[in-house]
Amino acid sequence: MEFKQVKLQTPQGLNFTIKVYVRQQFTAFPDTRAWPIVLLFPGGGFAGISEREEELAALPFLAKGYQAIVVRYNLITTGPFYPNAALIGLTTINYVRQNAAALHADPNKIVTAGFSAGGHLVAVMNALGNEPAFLAAHQFKETRIQPAAQILSYPVIDLTMGFPQDQAVAQQISSDQRLWHAQKLVTAQTPPTFIWHTVTDELVPVANTAAYLTALIANKVPFENHIYAQGVHGLAFSNVATSRYTHPEDVEPQAASWFPLVINWLAARFKSANQTVI
Repeated sequence: MEFKQVKLQTPQGLNFTIKVYVRQQFTAFPDTRAWPIVLLFPGGGFAGISEREEELAALPFLAKGYQAIVVRYNLITTGPFYPNAALIGLTTINYVRQNAAALHADPNKIVTAGFSAGGHLVAVMNALGNEPAFLAAHQFKETRIQPAAQILSYPVIDLTMGFPQDQAVAQQISSDQRLWHAQKLVTAQTPPTFIWHTVTDELVPVANTAAYLTALIANKVPFENHIYAQGVHGLAFSNVATSRYTHPEDVEPQAASWFPLVINWLAARFKSANQTVI
C-alpha cells in the first residue's frame, strides 16, 4: 500500500488536503487493472473530523479491491461550512478523474461515502454537482460533477430533524436554508444510494434517513437501505477496530453487516471483468 497526503485547491483558491491510500500494482506480471475508488467524508458534527472514520474506514475498502481517499473538508470553526465543504468534495472528484491513471483507479467507478455530518455533505455536494449554475458560479469548467454511487452512514439529512439542536449552529453550517434539507435536493439524477442507520441513534434521529428514502422513492433513484434495530450513533464499522476504549456499545454485530452488504451492492452495480473486486 502507498499512502500520501496531497494538497489541493478549489477553483476559487481554497486550499485543502486529502489522504490517499492506494494499493500498489503487482510487479511479477504487468498489472493494468483500474480499481473502483471510494472518497470518504468522516463525521464530526460539522465541527471536527472523526478519526474512527478516516484510515480505519479506508483500509477495509482497500482490502476489498478499492482505492481510497479521505477528504479533510473545512469545518464551521473556520467559516461557513457551505459552500466550501461542497466545493472541496467536488474538486476531489475532479482530481480523481484527472489523475485516475496514476491512482490505478477507474474514473467511472467513483463512490462518495459520508458518515453522519459527512453524510449531509455527500448528499448536498452531489446535488450541487448536478446544478450547472452552481458549478459555473464557483468557476468549475464542468456542467456536471457526479460520482457513480453514494454511501450514507447514519447521515444528517435535515438540519431541523434533531441535529444540530441549536439553530444558530445550523446558520453556521449554511445561511442558505435550501441546503438545510438534503432530501429536498434529490432528483432523478441523484446517484444510486446505499443508506443505513439505527433505530436507537440517540444523536441523529433515524427520521433523517426515512426522509431521504422517501425522496429517493419519489424520484425513482436506485437504492438499498438497512435500518438496524439497535446501535448508538457513530458506529463506524461497528467492530473492535473502530470502537472507542471502554465503549462496548460501539460494537453492534448486526449493524456490522452494513459493510459486506455495501460491497455486494457495489459489486452488482460495478459488474466488471475485474473479478478481484468482491
